[in-house]
Formats: sequence, structure tokens, C-alpha cells
Amino acid sequence: MRIIAGKYKKTPIRTLEGEDITRPTRDMVKEALFSSITIYSDTVFLDLFSGSGSIGLEAISRGAKRVVFNDINKDAVKIIRSNLEKIHEEAKVWNLDYQECLKQEEKAGFDYIYCDPPYDFKGYEDIFFYVSRYMNMAEKGIMIFEVRKDTDLNDEYLDFRKYKEKRYGISKLLYFRKEN
Repeated sequence: MRIIAGKYKKTPIRTLEGEDITRPTRDMVKEALFSSITIYSDTVFLDLFSGSGSIGLEAISRGAKRVVFNDINKDAVKIIRSNLEKIHEEAKVWNLDYQECLKQEEKAGFDYIYCDPPYDFKGYEDIFFYVSRYMNMAEKGIMIFEVRKDTDLNDEYLDFRKYKEKRYGISKLLYFRKEN
């Protein structure tokens, strides 16, 4: 696995062994994701179920101002920190349950929250609830979910509306925009 674009383009990154622990996002999906959003020098980005941190690292490489990583797995957190050291960057790395992470980052003003939970995850409504209740997202903030292609989410959750859905092999990306 590698960073595909930006300042650290082609830098290899470490991942956890075995896809039963984490499921690395394929380059095709990463490229599609970052082609569909805009990273500015003031972008604040949360990689909520980080795994190896490849999505957050990509956001850093493309110039995001602040990236926050979170994974409940301690080994994943070690890998994220190792990958950050490799590119000589600092970032906040949480080792928390997703709900607790969202509470801790309530004032962050995220432009993007990227969620790639395990494929058998059932707490999507909880994510929207915690983000709506606890988070100070940027105006028109966007939540992006990477899910298995047969996973269906509602078109609306609280103050978020789905505005885009794209399939890539066994995965799909779902985009939700915060409506005021």
C-alpha cells in the first residue's frame, strides 16, 4: 500500500497483517474518493475507523491543515503512528471507540469525516447521532462511508442528506452532506 498523490506520493505505508483485523482501502477507491472532494490548506479531516491510516495520510499528503485518526485496535494505532513518523508529520491519533472519539473531537469543525467501519458494522445511525449531537462540523460538512456494495443506508439521517453513491468492486462510497 502507498500514498497515491500529493506531497508524499508513492510513499509506501505499513498495514496490519490480515484483512480480518482491518480492510485496507484499495487505490482505486482512494483515487475516486479524493477526486470527488476538495482538500484545501484549511481542511480539517477525521479518519474515524483508520486501520493503517491510509485515508488520513492521503489527506495530509494532499495538504489538509489538520487530520485526526482514530481506531479502537491498539496495533492499528501503532501502525498509524509509524506511518506518520515515516512521512515526518504529526497528527492526533486516538485509540477509542468511535462514539468516544466523536465526543472528544466535538469542537473540531471537521470538513470531512471518513468512516470505513468493519463490513458487519451496525451502528451507522449512532454515527449520525453522535456527529449531529456532539460535533461542531464545518458548514456543509461531509461524511463519507465506505461500505460493502450490498449495504443500504437511508437517504437521510437527522441533518445529513445523501447526495452521492458510487460503487467500486465489492465496495461503495456513500456521501452525506450536512444541511442547515
